[in-house]
Amino acid sequence: MANSELSKLKILFIYDYFKNRLGIGDQDAVSVSDLISYLEQMTGTTFERKSIYADINKINEYVQKSGQTTDDSWIFTEGKKYKRSDLKDEISIDEARLIVDAISTTAFVDSDLCEKIMKMFPAYFTESYRNRMLYSHYEKVDSKSMLKLNNIRGCIDAESALTFNYGYMLGGELTEKTQKTVSPMALDWENNCYYLIAIDNEKGQDLERDQTLSGALRRYRVDRMANLAYSSSKYISYKTKKIKEQELKRFVDNSLSAYASTRKVPVELTIIGKTRKDVLKAYGAFDSRMRHDIRINDDTKLDKGILKINVMTGDVPTLYTDLFELSTFDDVTVTIDNEEICRKYAEYIKKAAKAAKLLKL
Repeated sequence: MANSELSKLKILFIYDYFKNRLGIGDQDAVSVSDLISYLEQMTGTTFERKSIYADINKINEYVQKSGQTTDDSWIFTEGKKYKRSDLKDEISIDEARLIVDAISTTAFVDSDLCEKIMKMFPAYFTESYRNRMLYSHYEKVDSKSMLKLNNIRGCIDAESALTFNYGYMLGGELTEKTQKTVSPMALDWENNCYYLIAIDNEKGQDLERDQTLSGALRRYRVDRMANLAYSSSKYISYKTKKIKEQELKRFVDNSLSAYASTRKVPVELTIIGKTRKDVLKAYGAFDSRMRHDIRINDDTKLDKGILKINVMTGDVPTLYTDLFELSTFDDVTVTIDNEEICRKYAEYIKKAAKAAKLLKL
């Protein structure tokens, strides 16, 4: 069959089988008889063993010369069966499954995309895995939302200023709108929402003279933006890409629950509970809401129901919401070692108490 017009197709089918249909693991292996059966199923032709051996050698030569592997052989024998190793840029089984998990649980991504990915890697997604897939949260996204995102990406790529109306959603309508002109820097995703991080042009024009733009960075929820259009206003940006990346990282790192701050503040908390379990339950809720690393103090005494922690966080409104939630756990008290944060938290509590009184709760 060496001169058959199907011989060229045969080597492609063998390559595809090893790359996309055979998994990588102790139990993943294929015999020559299995390959012959597979090729017959795909081409309607029975091929000789000797030609398959030759094709596997050619495939190994190809992946080595194309730099896809540093192994002596990508496809190798173990006993009487063939197995394969990883290719350099190949998505691993764990990475592929993480992608599918992320897509299936993201509201704005069509879950049909999961099916396309699983078809690309059939060896990774067995029937038993499909039965254990995460529940889909997909909600159909209208074309206007996709167009809005594409317009923002276009402005970022073209380094063009952007104008839009920004307001608040009420009953599906955008109200209390004000016009904004910004220089888009990046898109962010948090709390199931897209955010645009951009320089407020009005503020940025003043700060640009001082060679600093940090104070002009703002975060806008994309679903609260309307009537987007390219602007003829000057695009304000950082002097270098490196400075831009540093400033964006600092801005995002200082944010908490979609609110951003220009600075971080140190906050030491002491959580005291009747039992170790009470303390850990409260701490777990607080930790799950923190973007920032939390350091456990050396003088913590969990066996006595005392946990001391330090966190560097942005001074934003949601910090006080998180502190309030922490204090609502039964049999738990919290002390805050930061005078400024204590004062603002006390004001937050007064407002909450006043609202409760007005509602006659």
